Amino acid sequence: MIKWSSDRVKERPKNLQARRIARMAAAFAVMITLITDHSTTRPLLYAASSNVGTSGAQFLKIPPGARPAGMGSAFSAVADDVHAIYYNPAGLAAVSQVQLTGMHNSYFQGLNYEFAAIALPLSRFGWDGDTEDSGKGTLGLAVYNLSVSGIERRGNAETAAPLGTFGADDFAYALSYAGGSERFAWGANLKFIQQTIDSVKAGTLAADLGALYGAGENLKLGAGVRHLGGKPKFRQESDPLPMLGFLAASYRLAPGAQDSLTLGLDLLLPRDNRLTYNVGSEYLHRFASMEGALRAGYSSQNADADGLAGFSMGGGLGFRNVGFDFAWVPFGDLGDTFRYSLIVKF
Repeated sequence: MIKWSSDRVKERPKNLQARRIARMAAAFAVMITLITDHSTTRPLLYAASSNVGTSGAQFLKIPPGARPAGMGSAFSAVADDVHAIYYNPAGLAAVSQVQLTGMHNSYFQGLNYEFAAIALPLSRFGWDGDTEDSGKGTLGLAVYNLSVSGIERRGNAETAAPLGTFGADDFAYALSYAGGSERFAWGANLKFIQQTIDSVKAGTLAADLGALYGAGENLKLGAGVRHLGGKPKFRQESDPLPMLGFLAASYRLAPGAQDSLTLGLDLLLPRDNRLTYNVGSEYLHRFASMEGALRAGYSSQNADADGLAGFSMGGGLGFRNVGFDFAWVPFGDLGDTFRYSLIVKF
């Protein structure tokens, strides 16, 4: 299983640790400046796709988890907790404890997005009498839901008052498995997708595939594909899923036992849009029995809106086996979204 190694990190003077973190943060800031300079990246990253607007089940594009959201969703090669179920299922192989998480996302225009997932390392169930690394892999379960209610019902003829209201619900249920070694891990999701508009339903099956490669003590590389599957069909109308491929990298700088800095970069190639990217960072400080995190990131997927759209910030607090994370993700004139997650490990 791919894990960050902390016991191999040697102690250094505090001033040297601070200088090394500052140098890495400065280098990452320069990278963000260069990659978000549209004058130089526009030919590659902003080329139009002939499939724009042709995908259904758009709720599958919403990245779950307040921790990844605070990092600009640059999590496909970080993938070191239960949120790997969505970003890169291969990351579940690194989960050594049972992890349970839930998230609420207050979206704009009355939309609500909920996410819940659990990761179950099979070694924790004593299949071979070993509670450490049994090589049996990790199972995962996840539920995604986007819902809205109070939509006005109108007939064919224009009327002053609506004929009533109705709602819409989108659900995805995922079963995951991941395995592999500390050097290389792989994972897959099998998903059932169901959408409901008023009383009309549509459903299909889909899959996610992912891989993680430990390229060094602190460097990980990831690749995979999401939302590969059929077409949900509403009566006579059907649209393909928003399939995308991704390449990702992450680097963790751990200058001491108390501090670490994680950097992430995702390149995304969706079937229905241009090539996009996510970049993010997480600074973690550990106390005696607690830890605190600050996060920031940028996602070019959200850059079409005005204002600070594309940028995100967040933080988190952890006490022993319980953690709380939050993130602020603005969408310009559409409004701000706030994500809250709780994760429990046991």
